[in-house]
Amino acid sequence: MATARPACTLFTTQSRPFHAVSHHGPVSDAGNLPIGWIREVVLNCSKPAELASFWAELLGGDPVEWHPGWVTLEPPPHGQRLSFQSNDSPPDAAPIPRGPGLVHFDILVDDLGTAHERVVAAGGVYQREHISRRPGTNGERIPWRVYHDPAGHPFCLVVR
Repeated sequence: MATARPACTLFTTQSRPFHAVSHHGPVSDAGNLPIGWIREVVLNCSKPAELASFWAELLGGDPVEWHPGWVTLEPPPHGQRLSFQSNDSPPDAAPIPRGPGLVHFDILVDDLGTAHERVVAAGGVYQREHISRRPGTNGERIPWRVYHDPAGHPFCLVVR
């Protein structure tokens, strides 16, 4: 019979206590507890349902429209929530920024070539391949690839 684990376990570091918090563990505005945790990553886009379907095809999960203009990719076990928010802003509002500096995803894959084919077939746009500055255990070169999803958000496929 498994024993229940506490929602908050105290660890001590050199500088201050650290509290490990489960998704239902305590949060507070006190200085010694986290104020919260990352629940999901949200991307602004023009077509939330379409973009959620793209990511569901690659990562699994089920797109759920919680309300008009907000779709969440409910993850499979051990996954991360990913949400898509409509960017139906006024015409004079600034466009969604593009390019370096945006939040992106590193997706760990077993086979870079196979994953590449799936990404491109789903509508992802291949940008370029890089070689890791850190060689493999036997000195081999380790590639990783950069893509954009259909709305222009960058993401990478990595093998380690």
